[in-house]
Amino acid sequence: SSGINAEYGGSVFYNSYLRPLNLIPDTMLWIVLCICLILTPAPSVGTVKMIKDHHGNEPQNPDPCLLTCAGSTGYGKKNWGTVNYSTKQTYINVDISKCGFVDIPIVTTSLNGAGHHDYVVGMSSPSGMSKTGFWINILHQFSLQQDITKEIAESFSFNVNWIAVGYNC
Repeated sequence: SSGINAEYGGSVFYNSYLRPLNLIPDTMLWIVLCICLILTPAPSVGTVKMIKDHHGNEPQNPDPCLLTCAGSTGYGKKNWGTVNYSTKQTYINVDISKCGFVDIPIVTTSLNGAGHHDYVVGMSSPSGMSKTGFWINILHQFSLQQDITKEIAESFSFNVNWIAVGYNC
């Protein structure tokens, strides 16, 4: 055998350079190669840093506790409700308790659906924020004459996608 070939990240390591000198046997080369692969850091996917918290203050929690948590209320799920004081709008409760936040996180939301979700307002305005959840009220953009009911939200599979950034310790 003239040596062992190993490929990593587009580079081919071939021990034929060392084999003629008999400096490193094939098994030793594999051990060295494996150690190098284990010690090579994984590529970074970016860093999230909180400058101001939900209250507008500089965060007091340590950086290792910063958490980005995301989810959805579920496309096609039947979990919309009727607002008590108006039949022209609907709401949905969003549970983020599994994120384990210790204080109110910063939340961004969007509304997805099979249609007519682009004609509503309120989809990016979470209310009742807490460390465990919030709700979204939506109503028709152009006129309160057009109802956005629980039935419409569910028939067009409205769902809220959310991303929350906060501290879990």
